[in-house]
Amino acid sequence: MSQNARMPMGQLLKEKGLIGDREIEFVLHEQRATGERFGEALTRLGFVTGTEVAQAMAEQTELPFVDLRVYLPEKNALSLVPYQLASQKTILPLWIEDGTIHVAVADPYDSSLDHTIFRATGLKPALHVGSRDHIIKHIEWYYHLMENPPEKIVEEITGRLRINPEINVDLGKLVDSILTDAVTKRATDVHIIPSDKSSRVMFRVDGIIHAAHIFPIHVHNKIVTNIKVRSGMDISEQRKPQDGRMSFEFISDIFDVRVSTVRANYGESLVMRLLPSRGESAFGINDLGLEDDQLIALRMLLQRPHGMLLVTGPTGSGKTTTLYAALREQDVISKNIMTVEDPIEYELLMIRQTQVNIKAGYTFATAIKAFLRQDPDVILVGEIRDKETALLAIRAALTGHLLLSTLHTNDAIGTLARLMDLGISPYLLSSTLAGVVAQRLMRRLCLKCRQPLKLGKMELMMLGLPEDGEYYSPGKCPECRNTGYTGRLAVAEVMKFSNQVLKLISQGASLVDIEEQARKEGFYSLKEAAIKKVARGETSIEEFRRLIG
Repeated sequence: MSQNARMPMGQLLKEKGLIGDREIEFVLHEQRATGERFGEALTRLGFVTGTEVAQAMAEQTELPFVDLRVYLPEKNALSLVPYQLASQKTILPLWIEDGTIHVAVADPYDSSLDHTIFRATGLKPALHVGSRDHIIKHIEWYYHLMENPPEKIVEEITGRLRINPEINVDLGKLVDSILTDAVTKRATDVHIIPSDKSSRVMFRVDGIIHAAHIFPIHVHNKIVTNIKVRSGMDISEQRKPQDGRMSFEFISDIFDVRVSTVRANYGESLVMRLLPSRGESAFGINDLGLEDDQLIALRMLLQRPHGMLLVTGPTGSGKTTTLYAALREQDVISKNIMTVEDPIEYELLMIRQTQVNIKAGYTFATAIKAFLRQDPDVILVGEIRDKETALLAIRAALTGHLLLSTLHTNDAIGTLARLMDLGISPYLLSSTLAGVVAQRLMRRLCLKCRQPLKLGKMELMMLGLPEDGEYYSPGKCPECRNTGYTGRLAVAEVMKFSNQVLKLISQGASLVDIEEQARKEGFYSLKEAAIKKVARGETSIEEFRRLIG
């Protein structure tokens, strides 16, 4: 289809199966009340994400889609397009390659873009369709960072402290610059680790820890104290582990930060977990990277009127992201959906979201009790941490509600053992448990620069990989910033609890027998799911070894 053959947004998204007539009618009513554009109301209410809109437009205009959630623009490209022009046209320069400047655009139907970009840069433009919200945010972020690079601010303050440890510096500015650097590099965690002579700042990006900054050791306590004060911790207590929370603002985006300290050999080691910006939009279920049969199974589980669906895995395995994607599959117009979260990570305006407040006595358990008096259809509980919450979740699932939650277990079958360990009887489990999704996150190979990899029969056999697979290793290119990877995908096992499986659970059968029955019904393990992705060239052997073994 040509770029000028523009279809109305509602019709385009309807043809893609992202919305139906009920959603269109609802948004039209909302639009009349607010005066906003149809597309703006559609994304604000959460019926679709900006990413889904951009993907639909990219397909219609036959232009490539760029996911700005996993891509960072390059400075040399940004410097060629003035900020005013980027803001006016909602375009984001991405990278330069072979005399071509690659640019993310929000309106691919604008026929003036090619000429405008060429006139500004003198380079041939290559257009990529991106989410309007992400482009606007990135324009604000990265043009600001060109003028105020956080690395230079960190180095300038550190240099002054290196020369004179007693000099009075703005430690809040130093910490904010570290967090700014982390956020704009897509870090999920910041580690500040003392050693004998230095303090190291490390960023975890896409599951891998990288060195970011190094300070002289006498700076360490100053930084830790500043963070502890902002997080509501006791600065006089350095022997015991402490947990706290703080918020961090960067150009109108607010991030919640979980802070944890523990005493190590050379002082307090501190870790900050960066939660998504409060303006960020949730992923769709198709964005997760699950296998097709797993998506079908998960959607069937989410259509159930009652029962309990759990998402499990270690910290940082994407459990919350999957839960939010599951919520977006629900009929938010005709169902009362309520959540209790710690904290609220994504705002979904058609859903009643609440946040844990320990000081006020509002816990996961007390929230479930309150929800049951609010006529809910679907309840999301951020995490099942203790017996009381587990029992109340079971009660909610027993009384005609669909309950979604997370649990820390390594695999799907281990969820049964964990719930029994919390005091849930096999009978109650067999009466309520609908399914379990156990998952990990693997880095996705950059499709542009991945390199074909030939493996011998012996190596394939040792790894359990099929001989007819297509294997690749990471390469280097501007699109992935020479990392070889672009974002992450979920590798998962999805266990549906059929009548036969539930019967075995109620009879107290062994986990081995329960898993064997599930396999007869189509279940396969995390390792088997990972093998499928490696054999299709979606991820690498290195990622497979790192996460699965």
